[in-house]
This record gives sequence, structure tokens and C-alpha cells, in this order.
Amino acid sequence: MTKKLRIIPLGGLGEIGKNMTVLEYGRNMIVVDCGVMFPENDLYGIDLVLPQFDYVVQNQDQLRGIVLTHGHMDHIGSLPYLLRQVKTSIYGTSLTIGMVKRQLEEGQVAQQARLHVVDETQKFQLGPFKISLFPVAHSIPGSVGLVIDTPVGAVVHTGDYKLDETPAGGRTTDLQRLRGLTPNGVLALLADSTNADKPGRTPTEKLVSDELDRLFAEARGGRIIIATFSSLLARLQEIMNLAKKHGRKVALTGRSLEENVALARELGYLKIPDRLLVDIDANVPDKQLLILSTGSQGEPRSALNRMAQGEHRQIQVKRGDTIIISGGTIPGNEEEVGRMLNKLFERGANVIYGKLATVHVSGHGSRDEMQAMLNAVQPRYLIPVHGETRHLHLHARLAESAGMPAKNVFILNNGSAWATDGESAWLDEPVVAGDVWVDGHLVGEIGVMVLEDRQRLSQDGFIVALIPVNAKNRLAGEPELISRGFPTSNGSRDLLEAARKEIKQDLNRRNKHVVQESIRDMLQNFFYRETQSRPVVLPSLIRV
Repeated sequence: MTKKLRIIPLGGLGEIGKNMTVLEYGRNMIVVDCGVMFPENDLYGIDLVLPQFDYVVQNQDQLRGIVLTHGHMDHIGSLPYLLRQVKTSIYGTSLTIGMVKRQLEEGQVAQQARLHVVDETQKFQLGPFKISLFPVAHSIPGSVGLVIDTPVGAVVHTGDYKLDETPAGGRTTDLQRLRGLTPNGVLALLADSTNADKPGRTPTEKLVSDELDRLFAEARGGRIIIATFSSLLARLQEIMNLAKKHGRKVALTGRSLEENVALARELGYLKIPDRLLVDIDANVPDKQLLILSTGSQGEPRSALNRMAQGEHRQIQVKRGDTIIISGGTIPGNEEEVGRMLNKLFERGANVIYGKLATVHVSGHGSRDEMQAMLNAVQPRYLIPVHGETRHLHLHARLAESAGMPAKNVFILNNGSAWATDGESAWLDEPVVAGDVWVDGHLVGEIGVMVLEDRQRLSQDGFIVALIPVNAKNRLAGEPELISRGFPTSNGSRDLLEAARKEIKQDLNRRNKHVVQESIRDMLQNFFYRETQSRPVVLPSLIRV
């Protein structure tokens, strides 16, 4: 029987985040990336969303290693959770591995992984897979794409990339090296689809640098506070350079920012002049101080949001401050960012964000760059990855409009199993690939019913029904109802009194043992009938 290559995305398709892809040949498996997704507003109380690892865990004896394209959380953030169940080797560039090492130590699973630093000049073998790297321009240093030579042909995984000729840090996407690594052609291209709905080319990072230079020159009298992603290290370098140029000291606030700057400096990815960094409490005149902060997404406990709320212990926003939000808003975070911006304006700051100036550009290529990648690779098959459903379809249409046969473009779902013998391609039996929700220390223990209850709590509140019962489990006194989330008007008190009478009448009429489930159902029906709302009802039997 001819062996086949299978490519199985476990995350990153139909969504932005939790990127994770399995490549499988015979009894050999590798994984590309292992990221998280941050929850949208309807995931009440959820901290992170992970890919479902079951397929990898169940076949871990076949796992030859995990290869990482770069160090963003949507590509590495799930590793501490996977490594609770799996031991393996992990490969990446020095910054990526440095960030992973820190995460694994914090998650107390460092002993589960052998970490290997590789660079773009190296090739390494994992079972039947021979892997080569090529540099790509992205918003974090050390980003790479992958050429994976398999027994049935070469697979190219672009990772996240754009074709920026003047990127921060000077790292461009090396299409020439990519072509050199694929002399016999490319069987399949797995290509970033994030900006498939954006025409033209993604603006160069140099535009951001030039705009920040102008804004620095205009902010002569007060502090400059810049919020950006802590992993945008190339932009942090540009900000450090501009701070020195304009005679400002730099202070950091936000744990992830402080840790990433220290790590990147240690590994040589950030070059910071001596005495440029100062402590956040240093006595520096406002006109000579620049504060770098986390919080461009309006995260509730981030440094910038605490400033907006007036809750930051060391920094109080005041009139004369120039605040620059140098990070694009991730879909789903618009409300939080908008509220934070309003608070900052209320405090008198001059706030600059994306609609007012070019203070952020995407790290992902737009349609012209995606077309250039297709032209450079010329794959037989295209699998659009890394994007919401519309992005995958638009990427597919782009390839078809350039002449690729529609039958050679595969739009997959998480869990789809794309298979090929090198001559043809088809879809195999899919694997299970859902979302796993993290809530504090709970991983995968929160289900749909819990989230539905949380949604109802957020909308309609809850009712606790305290039912006194005797030894025979019969009603033995007056039921008491306590509500939270209901209006505290006389009308609501009358409603609770009517509900209490309903309980007594129902139990006396049936003259049966008190059962919590029947009380819950009866009260839910009562409140819906009277108010058209569905509060969460929590009956509790009290022995008397």
C-alpha cells in the first residue's frame, strides 16, 4: 500500500489564532506551531482558547517534534498545555525558543521538552521530514517560513509574513532562498490568509517610524506614552532609537513588556544605548520621558488601561501627555479599546491612534503580496491557512483568478485531513478538533452549558430559592427567594412574593417529596411567563 502524506490543521482555520498544523507520513508526525486564541466577548470568564490536542496526545509515540515559525502567542501559547500530556523536541529560532523556554518554566513543564535553536542556514531531519527555514518579514524578529521535504514532495508553510522592502530590523522575506530550497517544485503551499480582503500591499514599517518621528518632534512639553504589543520587538527598537534621537529616557511598565525587552536584549535582538532605560519611578522631567506600556487592546489589567482608570500606582495621566496606541485592534476588542480611549481623552491627554495617524501597520501581507508568494512558489496545491472563513475563500479565489485549477485549491476546516500520494490529493476521514477553554486553572472543564448559564447570568441575573424541608423531604416552612441582577423596585419584590406563593401552592397541590429539578423547572417557567426573561434559578433544600 502506497504511503500518503496527511496535513491536518487542528487550529487557525476559520479563525484568527490558535494556529496548529499536523503533518503525518506513515507512523511519523510533526507539528507546526501550537498557539492560543484570545476569547471574544461571548466567552464569559474564559481566559484562553486552545486547540484540541487529542489527536496528537493519542499518537504521541509517532510525534517527532514541533517546529515553530515565530514567537507570537497565537503560535506558541498552547505549548505549556500540550506539554502537560506530551514529551517532545521543539525547534525554532533563538528568540522564539527563548520565549518558549520562559513560558514552559512558568507552566512548570520545562522538563517535558528538549529545546533546539536553529537558524535559516540549517536543515534538520525529523523522521521522514527534512526541514529548511527561510527568513520572513513579520512584526517579531526571528520569524521564518518552512520548506518541509517529504517522501511525496515539498510542502511550503509561509508562517506569518509580508513582503516589506524596508522593514523594522531590516529583515525581508527571502523569496530567492525559498526558490533555491525547492528546485524540484512545490507539492503544496500552506499560506497565510489574514489580509486576503485587503487590496494592494501592506504599508512598510518605515511609514510608522517616520510618523513616530514626527509625533515625537511635536510632543515637546510633556511625556510620551506609547502602548504596543510586547512582542513587536522590531518596533520597540525603532522607538528606542527615536527616544535617543529626541533626548528622552525610556521607562517600561507591564510585565510581559519588561520580560520581552530583557530577553531580546540578552539575545541581541534589541540594542539599547547605555543609560537610555530608567526605572518607572525615576525623577525625569516630563519633556524628557517616554513610557513604553502594554495595553494596546484595552485589556482590563494592562498598564495603559489602569492609567485610563486612574488605578496605575506610578503613572497618572494628565494634560500635556501624548499617548500613542501603536498596535492594531484585534477583532473583538473594539469595545474595550474604545472605552479606554474615551477615558484617556477625559483625563486631558492628546491620544493618537490608528484613525488619526499611521502609528501601526500590519505584519501580514495583503493581496498583492499573497499573489507574489503564489508566483514565487508555484505550488501544485494551495491550502489557505491562518484566517477567518472569508479570508480563506478570498485567498482561494485569488489563486484561481491567477490560473490555478479550482480542484487544486482546498479550503479546509480545523480537523480536516488533506491527503496526497504526490500524484493526486483528496480529503481523508477528519479528526476531532474543537476548542478547549481555559478558565483560571480549569482547562477543558468549562462546557457549553456553563457558558450558556454565564450568558443568562449576564443578561437576566439569578434567583436562589431556599426551600425548608423535613426529614421526609417535604415542605416544612416558608420558602425564601433571593435575587441578584433583578431590579430592586417594588415590582420585583412583588414578583418574588408571587413566586414564593407559586412554590407553596405547587408543592401542596402535588403533596410529594421536594425535588430540586422540579422546583427549578417550575420557577424558570414562572419567571419567563411573568417577565419574558430567563434568570438562572438555583434551588437549595434546607433541612429543618
